[in-house]
Amino acid sequence: MWFQGFQKHARGRERGRDLDVYRLNQVAQFDPIEPPYPQDLSKRRVIEFAYLPHDEVLIMASMDGQYPCWVSRTGVHDIGTNTAIADAILFDDFSTFASLHPRLGALTEDRYRRRFYLSGTDIKTPFDYGFSSEPDQVKYWGQHVARGISGHYLRIRELCTYRELDGQYLGFLKAYLAMLQTRSGDAVRDYEDKRNLIGLLTDEDYLYVSDDEAIRSTYVRIRHEIGDLYNSYMTIVR
Repeated sequence: MWFQGFQKHARGRERGRDLDVYRLNQVAQFDPIEPPYPQDLSKRRVIEFAYLPHDEVLIMASMDGQYPCWVSRTGVHDIGTNTAIADAILFDDFSTFASLHPRLGALTEDRYRRRFYLSGTDIKTPFDYGFSSEPDQVKYWGQHVARGISGHYLRIRELCTYRELDGQYLGFLKAYLAMLQTRSGDAVRDYEDKRNLIGLLTDEDYLYVSDDEAIRSTYVRIRHEIGDLYNSYMTIVR
């Protein structure tokens, strides 16, 4: 079992700190539910983070992304606290689970979101580097998660500044939005003709954290339009 095999290598913190960090877990406030299938956290875990306004981050943990057992909201650059949170959700056990909808879904909607996947002895990260699974390195995974979340935030904020420069990109976004809003009456054709544009714009989800309200709000409208195109397309082809 993954949990039993790695837990003994992960403990680099005092138990008092473990207990203290649990006060940050707000999962019980988000529609507690009895999942319809077993939640075996010893085999697989998913850690999701979403960047919120004012340099905050929402961190969630679950077995498969469906029923969170951890929900916390902290400063994105609070490495100490986020390391303790990551240690807990990587290696501890949980028995209370929440529904993703409607309250959690509303909180994470229109956010920049990424996931870590843990399975067996591997951890897959959303960054351009991985974590070592050597036993003497596992205890640093929590710190790597916290620093990765912080560093990645700085990176995508920098990407935003390039788009915000002189306000010129806002005009492109508005033009892209107008293109997405054009409909022929054929939902399949509408989606397939815009597939490349949709791919281009989907890759720019870092704009969710832009300080430019006009850019951010226009991008949110673009993503909603993409969602409408996709849903109309799937209604026909599925």
